[in-house]
Amino acid sequence: MRNEVRLNYVIISLLLIAMNASTHADFHVAINGDDKNPGTQSAPFATIQHAQTTVRQQITDRLNSDLTVWIHQGNYELEAPLHFTPQDSGTREHSIAYVGVPNESVTLSGGEEVSNWTRIGNNQWVTTLAEVANGTWTFRQLFADGKRLPRGRYPNAPEILRVKSVSEDVKTIAITTPDPIPDLANQNAELVMYQNWSISRVGIVSSTEYSVLVANPMGWIGHGPATTASPGKPTYLEHALAFVDVPGEWYLDYKTGLLTYQAAPDEDPNARTFIAPRSEQLIIIEGTKNSPVRNLHFKNVTFSHTSWHRPQFGYLGIQAGHHGTAVPEPTHVLPAAIEFTYARDCSIRSCKILHTGAGGIVLGVGCRQNTIGACELTDIGANAVMVGWRTKGSVTGEVRGEDFHLSGDWTDPEDAPTENEIIGNTIERPGAINHGCVAVFDAFARATRIAHNVIHDTPYTGISVGFRWNESETSQRDTTIEYNHVYDTMKMLTDGGCLYTLGYQPGTIIRGNTFHDAHRSEFAHGGAPNNGIFFDQSSKGFHVEGNTIYNTSGNPIRFNQTKPDNMTWKDNAFGTGIAYKDKP
Repeated sequence: MRNEVRLNYVIISLLLIAMNASTHADFHVAINGDDKNPGTQSAPFATIQHAQTTVRQQITDRLNSDLTVWIHQGNYELEAPLHFTPQDSGTREHSIAYVGVPNESVTLSGGEEVSNWTRIGNNQWVTTLAEVANGTWTFRQLFADGKRLPRGRYPNAPEILRVKSVSEDVKTIAITTPDPIPDLANQNAELVMYQNWSISRVGIVSSTEYSVLVANPMGWIGHGPATTASPGKPTYLEHALAFVDVPGEWYLDYKTGLLTYQAAPDEDPNARTFIAPRSEQLIIIEGTKNSPVRNLHFKNVTFSHTSWHRPQFGYLGIQAGHHGTAVPEPTHVLPAAIEFTYARDCSIRSCKILHTGAGGIVLGVGCRQNTIGACELTDIGANAVMVGWRTKGSVTGEVRGEDFHLSGDWTDPEDAPTENEIIGNTIERPGAINHGCVAVFDAFARATRIAHNVIHDTPYTGISVGFRWNESETSQRDTTIEYNHVYDTMKMLTDGGCLYTLGYQPGTIIRGNTFHDAHRSEFAHGGAPNNGIFFDQSSKGFHVEGNTIYNTSGNPIRFNQTKPDNMTWKDNAFGTGIAYKDKP
């Protein structure tokens, strides 16, 4: 009898375990699925949104095992970002993962296909977009077959114009140009200017033959000529129908919705795939201070085709994706395709982030022990990866809404991003739209590890750490920058390098990196050189060991308002010799 009771107990226990296991079975999503399905491999859901809702119910019922949402091959268009909150969180013990099925191509796209092209002559084709005409959609980026297409510009790239003179209010810009400027009023045209280490974009109100009037002062005012329009600076005009004259260029008429594309000879746009973005963001992971999103992971997914909507006052770059109008007005920072705030033990691994209007991935307030690993980030409009993104969360300094002081630290030190890893990624062509951006930015963060990344083809700096222009202590400390390969940097702007630092950063290690080919282009304005490592203002507290630097347009290492004695040195090779073996 006892044996029978025991047997019954065992059977019941096994049944309960099986019931719990089945409650938390994995789910599947496929383009040809149906959200009325149970989400099994043979009967998958159709949308990731429905899978997310179903997972939330599993979490509410109590998560007793890891749970994976398998996403099958296809292009999943998102008109709005997927928003993950504490309702979507894993636990300390069990994870939630959204994973592309191995060996299948899975894309989450913020864009929509543009088709129905009609030829109008001179290899130009047009299509009309009703939502643009009625004011519910606009875009500044266009892609065809995986390639970013330029808006019509004068002169055509890579040619450039130069500023001749600037009015006192920095709104009327006279330009040295071989050809008269056409009438640019009411075309949503822009003046784009390369400042020293940033760029500015402002809408054009009107034009004469050799000058333009812009809507706002051309530059970040109050910091001197480095960030403001001044004679000699490179500039060009962008987005007017008259400028669409070489294959690949395009123009969008915001009033009529007519999109004009300049094709190559014998090219039929209807045989290609054109994508115009709708959403600025694809994924938002947003916890709270008391309830962070935990143990949430993404793997084997491509994130692509996001938009960026220029602020009404323009984009007046300051540095590394931060922008504003004037000193001491509040500053802003660009958005990103994937945003983390109050996230812990989350990851993005083996993913691709491609063709974004602004940034790639940002880790903001309260992010701890997250990993961006083995990812490919290519053709990113702004910074590829940011740790210490401060547009959300409280920072010290003058704060107005979500604006913040440029060098403001977190009001609560516990909000500083801590022990996050950027490891084993390949980053190519960040700053594709706003050229004063970088591949990896890390500031007001503790113990970030930036390791084993390959970074190349940057218009400005490769890796930038620190963002305080004096020796006062901040959250920024104990960063490890090791075994990265950074090359072909500074291809457009000036005053940077493969690695750039600012401020006091105790406990920070720069170890085993290879930095080379820091260029100085014809577009670089100002006398500051470009270097392998640029220790800028008040840089202090670094240990620099075992790094190799060569082929730099300026000295391998440069110091500005700091000195070599503020760092410790061991066995660094510059060119063929050992330059700083133990100390400089």
